[in-house]
Parts: sequence; C-alpha cells; structure tokens
Amino acid sequence: MKIVSFALAALMLVAGTAAVRADSPMAEVKATTENILVLLKDPNLQGESKKAERQQLVRAQMEKRFAWDQSARACLGRHWTRRTPEEKTEFTKLFSDFLKETYSDKIATYYNDLDKINYQGEKLIDDYAQVKLVLTTKAKIDHPVEYRMQKNASGDWKVYDVVIEGISLVKNYRDQFDAIIAKSSYEELIQEIKAKHPSAP
Repeated sequence: MKIVSFALAALMLVAGTAAVRADSPMAEVKATTENILVLLKDPNLQGESKKAERQQLVRAQMEKRFAWDQSARACLGRHWTRRTPEEKTEFTKLFSDFLKETYSDKIATYYNDLDKINYQGEKLIDDYAQVKLVLTTKAKIDHPVEYRMQKNASGDWKVYDVVIEGISLVKNYRDQFDAIIAKSSYEELIQEIKAKHPSAP
C-alpha cells in the first residue's frame, strides 16, 4: 500500500500554478493542499514535541476533503449490505479513523520525497469528477494519479477513491477484506483493523 499512501499524501502538497475555476474539483484540492502546506512549514509546529498537535491539525484539513465514510463503505463492498446498522456504524468509524491516522502519519515523509506535482486536468460527469495529475519525486520518477471525487449536498467536492498507476485504494482494500472474510469471518476483519489502529477501543 506504499504507493497508494504516497498518492494520498500528495494531495496535501503544493501543486502547479495552472488557473482553475474557484468551484472546480481541482481548485478545492489545491485549496486543501495550500492549507496543509502552511501547517507543514509552520515553525511553531516543528519537532517531535509538536507532532501530535501537527497531526491533529493536518487531519482536520483532510477531513474537509476526504469522504472517509464513503470510502469505508466502498472498501467493504458486497459485505456492507449483510451488516447490521450497529456493525455499519462501527465499521465506518473504525476504518475511517484507521485511514485518517494511517495517511496523516505519512504526509511529512512523502512530502520530503516529492519534487513537484503537475496537474493534467479534470473531468466532470454530473456530480462526479476525476482529477488527474503526475507526481514527480526527487529521484525524477513520475507517478500518474487520479483522484475520484463526488460533490456533496453542500456543493463541496470530496475524494472517495485514489488511483495511482492503475491501482485503486478502494479496490485494493476491498480485495484484502474479501480475502480475510472468506478465509475466516467479518469479526476477524474487525480484529485485524483494530490491531493496526492503536487508538481503537
């Protein structure tokens, strides 16, 4: 999952200077990018002693741009409809928190590896959008990325999936979850997620 986490972290990094509409998916991605870049560069938030505060602020910005609950449901796939309302609530919170914690922790690391981000364009179909870009590392390696987004009731564009070099974050996790449930049970899946999520109850 390293390559997918790299793509998620890249959402938080400064992008190119191409002009975009103020209400476009790409513009909203860039707005979040700039806000988090300010946090990463803030001298008052540097060092290990400020790590928890810095991560909390970064996660708050991520919350504005990612539809974590939608991603969680999609990752569970066909098993979602078989869950009780209580199980759905538990899974959505547990896996959403897992995603936020996992990827916010990696932002600084991948930020240091990036050289630039070039936006290739956006495609809109009704309330859905695709934002395509290319990440270039300091080693001059390019990674094509696509953010899949949906406009919510408030008119904000939210990321629900990330595809990098043909690998979908949602499909990747869904395949893993299918395998775990087929081999053991849904309950075992929950235990595995909790084991990887230190703050989970």
